[in-house]
Amino acid sequence: MYYEKQPQKQRDEYKNMLQIVGSLSRLFSTSDTPYLHYRIHENIFSKYFDVENNARSDDSADAYGGSIGIGLKTWVGKDNQKVAEFGRLRPQYEHLDGIELVRAIAGYRNLRIRTTMNAHGLHEMLYHIVKRIPGIMQIYEATFDYIDIDNIVLDEERGNDNSVYFTDGNHTYHFSRSKNTLYMNFDDMELLDEFNVEIIADPYDLLLSAFGYGGLVTPDDAHEAFKVIEEPKKEQICLRLYSTKADGTKFVAKKSGLNQWNGSRSNYKKNDEGERYIYKETKRNPNELYIPYPAEDRERWDDFFPPKDVPFDLMLPNGEWIIAKVCQNAYGKVSDKMFEKMSEYEQRIEEKKRKTGKAIMSNPNSVLGKWLLRDVLELPEETLITYELLKEYGIDSVVFTRLDKGKYSIDFGELGTYERFYGLKDIDSEE
Repeated sequence: MYYEKQPQKQRDEYKNMLQIVGSLSRLFSTSDTPYLHYRIHENIFSKYFDVENNARSDDSADAYGGSIGIGLKTWVGKDNQKVAEFGRLRPQYEHLDGIELVRAIAGYRNLRIRTTMNAHGLHEMLYHIVKRIPGIMQIYEATFDYIDIDNIVLDEERGNDNSVYFTDGNHTYHFSRSKNTLYMNFDDMELLDEFNVEIIADPYDLLLSAFGYGGLVTPDDAHEAFKVIEEPKKEQICLRLYSTKADGTKFVAKKSGLNQWNGSRSNYKKNDEGERYIYKETKRNPNELYIPYPAEDRERWDDFFPPKDVPFDLMLPNGEWIIAKVCQNAYGKVSDKMFEKMSEYEQRIEEKKRKTGKAIMSNPNSVLGKWLLRDVLELPEETLITYELLKEYGIDSVVFTRLDKGKYSIDFGELGTYERFYGLKDIDSEE
């Protein structure tokens, strides 16, 4: 268990803040059961315990504490709760029924758990739960297991055309076709703590008094009161791991990007006239790949990364640092003779083009590919990456964060992250 291993002072501060938030429940609800939004819970947990808040990512874990991944949940009522959604994978399983369907869903679920653990270097997963009943909050923890596919048994007495119930001997699950959602019965929860929550009858007067207001609060007053808790906006860009056709269809190119290893390396010589020609092609390292950095994304923030071929430090989700850089000429290079004939303005434009690249690579190039393809995705060498495969893993983009000068981090983005990041239409969206 994670909670019981934390210092008593931090546990007390965590419970105190949950009590305070719960006491303001009348801002949101008239129920006698304390209100706690899941985002607030995630932020409170991350603030008072030594963990990294990862709730905004589509990992199986919402927070990381050392080598432990933690799924954070809060609910009222029954212990049968949502644990995964697979709407974008529907075309890959909608023709399946019965045991074939649940084995497919279980496989997707396990794949996402394993990918999360591999990406962040985790050795254990667990659920931390705040269950709410009238006047009380209860803290539980539960196992966060793979589904034991070999021991799946259908519950033939329950379910219908829309819902399929099954067990793997450890937990009971049910999958809803209409919602494309997997639910699990949290029947192994261990109660670790509980405390009373006194819900304030009129929290509005309390808040006005706390901030020293006796009359109407203007927008400027509100901003002044809350500005101390505003967090600086992260410097981030999102890049796709796929390309799109003219009609918006998503695909991964067979010999570039994540499949660069599938292409060949050309070796050139010059003939007697000084013209270059390919005299030999060699096979690439099976771990070679790059992240596409197309013009439309460069234009969003043209100096986000250092110029082409200038190395920078890149932190992987597991905390490991590697060297990366922007590579590959984004524009064709003009000859030196042509450059000399250009005006000063044209030369400045050409010099900027020469410093512009269209790909993000590690140095050496195989380092990023070895980590992503072998360590995280656990794919055999020469496995062709397709967009359908990315959908199974639940990722199709990456988010770069600028931490400091010459220092960046990279994290996976769930399906549809790129479109949400830039407010674009997503042809694969279920909405």
